[in-house]
Amino acid sequence: MKQKHIFKKKYGQNFLNDVNLLKNIIQKADLENKNVVEIGPGKGTLTRLILPKAKKVLAYEIDSDLKIFLDFDEESKINIIYDDVLTRDLLEDFVKYFQKEEIVLIGNLPYSIATPLLFKILFIPQIRTFTIMIQKEVGLRIISKEKEKNYNALSVLVQSLTCITKIKVIKKNMFFPQPKVDGIVLRFDKLDLNNEEKEFIEKDFYRFVKASFQQKRKNLLNNLSKNFDIDKNEILNFFQKHNISKNIRAEEISISRFKEITILFLKFFNFK
Repeated sequence: MKQKHIFKKKYGQNFLNDVNLLKNIIQKADLENKNVVEIGPGKGTLTRLILPKAKKVLAYEIDSDLKIFLDFDEESKINIIYDDVLTRDLLEDFVKYFQKEEIVLIGNLPYSIATPLLFKILFIPQIRTFTIMIQKEVGLRIISKEKEKNYNALSVLVQSLTCITKIKVIKKNMFFPQPKVDGIVLRFDKLDLNNEEKEFIEKDFYRFVKASFQQKRKNLLNNLSKNFDIDKNEILNFFQKHNISKNIRAEEISISRFKEITILFLKFFNFK
């Protein structure tokens, strides 16, 4: 008797069952003979295509009712954790299952967890590459460049740490149940940064960029003054010294220029 699953809206369950499309995504993800982490296996359609290719698979599924669908021939190659991936200590899980070996991450992410999970995996050294399906709108923000309308703090942070490849836009009617918006598949390859560069991006740089974009209608001067609690005249002095326009907005600044301004700002105002 064929098992039925009652879809849970709270988990953002929208499954993609087109095997040819999934095979194409797997090919682009480049996971042959590699350790793979899958987020949200759902009914296991993608998982069944991954298993013959992967070295080992660790999957996270929040909905334990899906256990009945997640039974595989290659049982020795896969471990499924039925828990919320956002609450897990991923470093601990990865070391336990993969030791210190590199990992490829893949998943059709529920739209509600895409951004927080992205922040979580960006700074995990074991994950060198990840291919995820996310809401198209979020994906377009991530890949946007300066002076484009979707360019924001997320764009700057992610592009500072990864090289991004747009694989495919997935129309909403390809999912079941059908969501309200289209999806997009992106591949992220971590840039070769040293520990000092990574620490700078994770802490000082991200704080500065987030503050710069805090209120999109305000210019950089106003956002920095408010978020760092520094008098505008002092910031104006800083701008004049380093040839920065007092009217410039965050969305006009390239990533490389953002890094330059951040370093100059920290030095000028003696941030430790």
